[in-house]
Amino acid sequence: MSEPANVFETVTDSIGDGIVLIDRDYKITFANAAAHRVFGINSSIRGITCHSLFHRLSTACNNNYEFKRCPHTEVINTGKPVSIRYPIILKNGKKRIFDITASPITDKATNEVTHIVKILKDVTDSTHTENMLKEAATKYQNLVENALIGVYNTNIEGHVLYVNKALAEMLEYISPEEMINSGVVLRCNDPGNMEVLISKLRETGSVSNYEVNLLTKKGKIKPALISAKLEGDVLSGMIMDVTDQKTMGELTKKQELFFSSILEGMQDGMVVVNRNFEIIYANSSYARQTKTPVDEIRGRHCFEVSHHNAKPCYLAGEECSVKNAFDTGISSKIIHTHFNGNNRKINVETVAYPLRDLSGNIVSVVERVCDITEKIELENELKKRVNELEAFYEMAVGRELRMIELKNEIEALKEKSVKHNLET
Repeated sequence: MSEPANVFETVTDSIGDGIVLIDRDYKITFANAAAHRVFGINSSIRGITCHSLFHRLSTACNNNYEFKRCPHTEVINTGKPVSIRYPIILKNGKKRIFDITASPITDKATNEVTHIVKILKDVTDSTHTENMLKEAATKYQNLVENALIGVYNTNIEGHVLYVNKALAEMLEYISPEEMINSGVVLRCNDPGNMEVLISKLRETGSVSNYEVNLLTKKGKIKPALISAKLEGDVLSGMIMDVTDQKTMGELTKKQELFFSSILEGMQDGMVVVNRNFEIIYANSSYARQTKTPVDEIRGRHCFEVSHHNAKPCYLAGEECSVKNAFDTGISSKIIHTHFNGNNRKINVETVAYPLRDLSGNIVSVVERVCDITEKIELENELKKRVNELEAFYEMAVGRELRMIELKNEIEALKEKSVKHNLET
């Protein structure tokens, strides 16, 4: 009986995240080596309550903890796993942020939750990084608001959803709010020119340095260069006033660099695929996913790059979100297995959106590719660890029941011996 327990402890001690097993009375019955390290305790922590160890509290967290929430109680009451992020106070008094996953272990006979498995992952540093990213996003928003180049969001009809101060002033409005609240559209001196722009966006997904003459609030003509990308029925990008510029080439280069920096900031892979399954646009995130240079992606078939196949996925027996979008005319989301340039399998979630021309015909599909390999691996690892803990628990319970039986047999023998002695 001791050998499997040693194997189990060896396995759990090799895991970097803290793992604790807690009974219904909030008492810890098992903790791996990582949990001991996290809380700076060399001796056994079995028998200590979770609220005492985690939060230095004498009673359960339900009413006296700052978040007014206890995952242990929630799992006991619902019988369902709970994931939560909250701070834990360590032995040295420092507060660290943890992602807690609490899962139930139930008695198969009564279906009652008997223990809770908690996996504790320290995310203090990543949370700090997230806060830094939010701060960076705020700074970026301030940069856009105060940029000298016009930045905008409109729908496919041209109705303004967002403009920055530079674009509002360019088109002779007092403020961005006035331009947005007035319900105006971005007007072009030649409407046909704007139709050509929309058509190109539907075909390629993005356009850079498209020359137009915009009409201001007062009816003046304003020569400009538009860079845009189309997502669903929303256009976003930048407009540069080139009325008084001497060198169009210099302006074009600056505008391209600024616009490309926005496109390349997207974390998910993005491709635009035509009806022949040829990639006509790919961003750098997609190139990183497939470990293939962008120049070597464009013009190739999507099934060649992502699946290393010689024919489309649906002909190989796999579901294809791009084909679904072409066939149904609506967005399609599926989970796929792709290959990167090192021929390594990665799990991805693909979402395909159809793009239509002015006649309503679907001419291409925009596909977003999100790498979920790490997420799936973590989920599988969690399931594996929970199964191991359940097996260990069943083994331990079986041993305890046998000990109780032996104890009862010994007591019966003692009684029989006493009775025999009295009789003789």
